[in-house]
Amino acid sequence: MVIALPEHKGEETKNKALPWAMPRILIDGGSSVEILFCETFKQMGLKDECLVPSTYSIFGFNGSSTRPKGEVTLEIQVGKILTLTTFCVVDVLSPYTAIVGRSWVHEIKGVASTYHQILRFPTLDGVAEIIGDLA
Repeated sequence: MVIALPEHKGEETKNKALPWAMPRILIDGGSSVEILFCETFKQMGLKDECLVPSTYSIFGFNGSSTRPKGEVTLEIQVGKILTLTTFCVVDVLSPYTAIVGRSWVHEIKGVASTYHQILRFPTLDGVAEIIGDLA
């Protein structure tokens, strides 16, 4: 399922979450790691100096292993939920800006339905949802 995270500019998020929107995020329930693609990393204005060295390889890209450039921890805001998420930055071509897996979905206590193309998660105000990109 592919979703988009909207840009947050309100007072309550000022200086907390990064002020960028992220389109084309793949929610992959089979992935055990969150991935940020290098092109997205650069578009966000982040520099290689903020990367922490990674000690592992990722398997599954093009049937071979991929060595990450490093890892970066970002604040991701979905509705009123703010999470610290560690992304593995990889330099491969992808139609997506990022891939989030089980750990991020579990952290927001979310339920992703590929059939209904929706991600639902609890908030203090009730159940919030992000509708998948049908394009």
